[in-house]
Amino acid sequence: KTWVYFLKQKSEAFVAFKNFKALVEKESGYVIKALRSDRGGEFTSKEFNEFCEKYGIR
Repeated sequence: KTWVYFLKQKSEAFVAFKNFKALVEKESGYVIKALRSDRGGEFTSKEFNEFCEKYGIR
């Protein structure tokens, strides 16, 4: 499957990822273990990093 999220601002990336994580894990029964990004600021915020650490996402 492929999911596409259209964001008006990069700052929406964190909320979109949290929603994506919940959707994927509910539909598939699997947990997200890794996230690949371009290391843009929207993916390297303290809030985003703490969320990933909390759920064991590398």
